[in-house]
Amino acid sequence: MKPALMLTIFFMAGCTLSVNNQSKEALSSVTDLIGKTVEYRYGESVYHVTFDSDSTLHWEAIAGDEKGVVGQETYVAEFIKPGLLFISWGEANGINVSQVLDFNEGKVYNHLVRNRKADAGDGKIKIIP
Repeated sequence: MKPALMLTIFFMAGCTLSVNNQSKEALSSVTDLIGKTVEYRYGESVYHVTFDSDSTLHWEAIAGDEKGVVGQETYVAEFIKPGLLFISWGEANGINVSQVLDFNEGKVYNHLVRNRKADAGDGKIKIIP
């Protein structure tokens, strides 16, 4: 194998590990997230979601159109398998949020329902220190 190819493979493997900030085995229970903050990135919009307990979280928009908007939410969540979380909550503004957080791949799949209209999107996630 050529040295440049080996270096590329090594670099890509290192990037994959750093995206997760957690091993696949580390996140298998909602209690594993308590006290942790997850950064969500949807293009220019960035949100920090902090898990306060096994049923409450708070979030803040730190960049994008909603910068400065904050919320306290009661959520329900369940790990589908280690590293793969399904979570839902209803916001005071009437938006219902349902998400799949894939910590293994650093992705979020988002469904929002507002006034009976559903929208889907995706973004990137990582646990921040």
